[in-house]
Amino acid sequence: MEIKVSKAALCMRLSICKMLCFIPLFISTILLISACEPSKDLSKPVNDTEKEHSQSNLETSVSNLKVPTETDKIEAIVGWLDSKTILYSVKRDGNELSQLMAWNLETNDTSVFYQPAFEFSEVSISPSGTHILLSSFTSSGKASITILDKTGDPLYSVAIPAYELAYEWNSFKDGQLFLSSFYEDWTYNSYVLNPDEQTMETLDFPQPFAQWASEKDLMFLDWDREEPALTAPLERKALNGDGTDSLMLDVIHFKKMKQALMTIQVETEKQDRGTYAFYDPTNKPIHSFSVPLLKSFSDWVIPSYDFIEKDKELITFIPNESKDADQYEGRFTLTKLNWEKGTQEELMKDMENEPLSCSLDGNFCLYGYQFEKIIDMKTHQIQRLFKQT
Repeated sequence: MEIKVSKAALCMRLSICKMLCFIPLFISTILLISACEPSKDLSKPVNDTEKEHSQSNLETSVSNLKVPTETDKIEAIVGWLDSKTILYSVKRDGNELSQLMAWNLETNDTSVFYQPAFEFSEVSISPSGTHILLSSFTSSGKASITILDKTGDPLYSVAIPAYELAYEWNSFKDGQLFLSSFYEDWTYNSYVLNPDEQTMETLDFPQPFAQWASEKDLMFLDWDREEPALTAPLERKALNGDGTDSLMLDVIHFKKMKQALMTIQVETEKQDRGTYAFYDPTNKPIHSFSVPLLKSFSDWVIPSYDFIEKDKELITFIPNESKDADQYEGRFTLTKLNWEKGTQEELMKDMENEPLSCSLDGNFCLYGYQFEKIIDMKTHQIQRLFKQT
């Protein structure tokens, strides 16, 4: 199915649905996202507050942490392969193509994870760390996609017409992806990709951005295709079903986890504040938190976040006040919200709102536009892993 969407509407949906902490790490190569989001200075020096955070011996877990000797060649850190191992890209002298490396923080060992045969633009690790996606775009308007297993061996490769990709891993079925490919005129096709089964099925789906509600169901915000809007109804649809189920109205953002659903809505009586609400697998309310919101001209700014799902914790940045985003000069507080206990704890103040990716055990969080820093969640200290390029 092809559905025409305007560039403005697509940019707005990308800004809302693919929020700052889930921006692909090699963002400079992603033309659409670069056009839809404000530019970021990746060469920004460490500020005084960050220097203060960095003065730590990190004795509990990373006192012996040593960055790779080729740290000056690191391009970006991709994310967590497991709670102790991170995946990063490096370009060595004499090699035109970047290489993926695995770095065990516990042993300080590094090893070659995968040597691509093409220059990739995006890398994404599945929630369980069992599958890794690499993609690249050609000048002829095609996207090449390769899926690796957890040891770095290729499982499945496919090329499809596309100028941009949007995709979501299925946390209920390892490796499965909901994938939308956008063309030059902003039409799109959607697919379900199963690398373990070596299949890719074209899917007739009403929206290009969706998240897995179960192994065979998807959730999505049903944005108006004709008029830009700041909220949308949250819908649920079976992969091959005809109708949709409406779950709630006036949602600005949501994230579906395996055992919980998080939604963000503007408060009725205080339009400058938002409610983060959590629901169990039966959509029964668990708890909610009220936070200040930042609003831009066309959408709401959703600060970076990640989950420690086993502990039922949301780790997120919260602005110090509600304001228009282009007028906000304040910083953010890194905060831990427990949706089971209903508790809220300030972890670190005076922080920048930058992408965040936490290890499955919750001990560390990668931080920064290239994940060039690491936060020790026990000591609340930051250590730089490599210099930004």
